Amino acid sequence: MTDNLAWIADAWQSADLNATDLYITCARGLSPQQLAERMADHEPVEVGPALTIQEASRMVDLTQIYCVGRIGQSGDWSFIVECGGSEGWSLDPAASRGAEVLIFDPRPDDPPSLFRYLADGELQLHFELGFGYDPAGAQPDLLRPALEAAGVIPPEDCIDDLLGEDEELPPVEAKRRVLKVTGEHFGLFLPRQVIESGRLPAVVTRTSPPSSW
Repeated sequence: MTDNLAWIADAWQSADLNATDLYITCARGLSPQQLAERMADHEPVEVGPALTIQEASRMVDLTQIYCVGRIGQSGDWSFIVECGGSEGWSLDPAASRGAEVLIFDPRPDDPPSLFRYLADGELQLHFELGFGYDPAGAQPDLLRPALEAAGVIPPEDCIDDLLGEDEELPPVEAKRRVLKVTGEHFGLFLPRQVIESGRLPAVVTRTSPPSSW
């Protein structure tokens, strides 16, 4: 069973999970292992036993292992959920050559969270989640109509606020709507129960500190 992506916003806020264990990157046109290989800072990338999110998190020792991913497939999309020091936000767009890549980065230590869409080696769309809507990339208006329809942002030519001060969407609800719209646009649905509570094959994606550290 798969779920729309709104649950990611709830998981990032959960008291039972750590947002640093929920860096999510998805790809269409790559296998799960190929996605891991393009994201890793070393080679070869070996796929290990299936682990829970807690077991993967405990592998991060900050000496030889800085990030561990758990890989899977949902429909046309491969996905990797990373624990530790992911740098999804700075993934080289070249990683998307011949494919599409979606990045959902919670950035718990340096908010806001963000979304990036890479395709054919270029940045197509980038925007922050929760601090207004200021998109960048080759297709900045790709999701604008759907986000307007969902009540997340006002029409582009509207000078008034979408809602009155007393009616503004709570930040988590706004993030939930953005993620739901994004998943529906790309036909991406991820299995919440498997990701949060199940086991998935594990790969080490970083053996050195992220450059942002």
